[in-house]
Amino acid sequence: MGEEIDRAAGLNGRLSRRVMLRGIAAVGATGALGGLLAACGGSSSTPTTAAATTAATSTTASGATTATSAATTAATAASSPSSAKGSPTAAAAATTAATQAPAGKKGGTLTLGYNVQQLLQLDPARISTGRVAGELLPQICSALVQFDDKLNVIPDLAQKWEVSDDGLTYTFHIRTGLKFHDDAPLSAQDFVYTYNRTLDPKLASPHANKLKSITKAEAPDDQTFKLTFSAPFAPFLATTCTRGPGRALTPVSKTSTEKMGVDESLLKPVGCGPFKLVLDSMQSQSGFTMEAFDGYYGGRPLLDKIVVKFIPEPASQVNALAAGDIDMMNEVPPQGVAQLQGNDKVVVEKIHGTNWIAVQFNTVRPPFNNQDARMAVAKAIDREKFIKTARFGLAEVSVGAIAPAFGWATQTEATLTNNPEKFDQAAAKQLAESSGLTKAKPILIGSASDHRDQDELRNQLLQVGIQVDLQLLQASDYNARWQKGDYDMDIEGSVVDADPDDNDYNFFYPDGPWNTGKWNRDQAKVLLDDERATTDQAKRAKDFQDLQDLARKEAAFAFLYHAYFLPGYQSYVKGLPKVPEIFYMEGVWLDK
Repeated sequence: MGEEIDRAAGLNGRLSRRVMLRGIAAVGATGALGGLLAACGGSSSTPTTAAATTAATSTTASGATTATSAATTAATAASSPSSAKGSPTAAAAATTAATQAPAGKKGGTLTLGYNVQQLLQLDPARISTGRVAGELLPQICSALVQFDDKLNVIPDLAQKWEVSDDGLTYTFHIRTGLKFHDDAPLSAQDFVYTYNRTLDPKLASPHANKLKSITKAEAPDDQTFKLTFSAPFAPFLATTCTRGPGRALTPVSKTSTEKMGVDESLLKPVGCGPFKLVLDSMQSQSGFTMEAFDGYYGGRPLLDKIVVKFIPEPASQVNALAAGDIDMMNEVPPQGVAQLQGNDKVVVEKIHGTNWIAVQFNTVRPPFNNQDARMAVAKAIDREKFIKTARFGLAEVSVGAIAPAFGWATQTEATLTNNPEKFDQAAAKQLAESSGLTKAKPILIGSASDHRDQDELRNQLLQVGIQVDLQLLQASDYNARWQKGDYDMDIEGSVVDADPDDNDYNFFYPDGPWNTGKWNRDQAKVLLDDERATTDQAKRAKDFQDLQDLARKEAAFAFLYHAYFLPGYQSYVKGLPKVPEIFYMEGVWLDK
């Protein structure tokens, strides 16, 4: 989703009470989401979205591609808005899985431990934390479409849609009888409102860029939402319209939002998802409560309540799950895996994620306005050792900003003919000395709650004579410093990505919302504009790879690793789909 990592806790939160590590391997690339993951395969009691039928498309008389109840796959959506033309048609089910009541035991309250120190945003248009978008937002807010457990795009609030042959017109057919949590009816006009709200400069949404090629948003009637584009936007469905990642077009109640105003609505979205936020329960530094929404179009969720409890400290996360104080931890910290391996009451999933993590440099001020200084850091990092020490082996080496999940575009050390950032301690030491970096003592900012990555980076840089001023900050201070570019180095990255564009645009485009290090290159702009406009997946892959080549050549980032997604829960928690970095919890139930 083009989101930066959870700044309040980095990628902490990953394992808990007895661990049953379920290693799930990624499948080969099969289209736009790069054949996201077999790891996404759900259990037999997955929530409503997981049971979707196989993708079905039909071609209308006008030549437009119609996504019926099983929907086009995310792969199709990201590679080409109209790439399903000419594909075999299949009969669609009369209703989608999302409209069928979930199966399982009804009732109960699930306590969800969450690895943040402070929640900064929950308004979909303003969420800048990928984990929050993927794990919390989908419970409160539905969207036009959503993912199934194989990361196919399937219907959500839109029961079907058409894409014109030229990829310039999308027409969504909205379900009837929808309503928000405040009982206000939801119609196509609410998507027009959402579109205009996201684009409003006063809101300063970091997701507005996903709407910039849209020239017209209209609601011809209450059940039809139509968008006209100036140019094709290949990953539009996956990055802009999905439940969780697609924050740019995720609807909230106009009535409640305008009544609360800009400040209050930042943490109190009134959506139309399976769970209703109890507005008075919201405490930005401790947690909040969600209650089952009786008016949810897919049927009342099985759980009565979800109580979200913020637990910023990794040791406390592991202890809470091990002791049974919480039912589930959104992500178990990697340092907790060994402790939990002997506990047969806890399940910890090990799922390939869609993330990448790297050292981000401030490229417009000394010392890292010097490319040699940046390259010194990049070459000083032994990534295998870094992963073993800081991540307890629960990650994969990264050579760029494209996760292995996107097999159609990703790169590895083995596939590169030359990697300028490859570990070379002698070369790093020489560059550090010649660039003056050994005398600079650059500032590295990090989270006070979990700084294992920062500690390991500092230790490795010392080996080549680079001393680092490590400044550990509380969540709000950290976020403010990062957004202003008030740092020399930071460990950053993206999670919950639906397509490589989701993060690459935000971090590498000259005015991208998360390009706070200000690495601005005309070539990067050209490549990103081109990958958005083309419907040729091979061409998109080359654009992304050329961008990564440029970023490595100039050490725009020092790429580190791709972390595994490690949600943990008590063995009696059932029905959680294995979607990487996303929770759809309407079908979750407690077997106790």
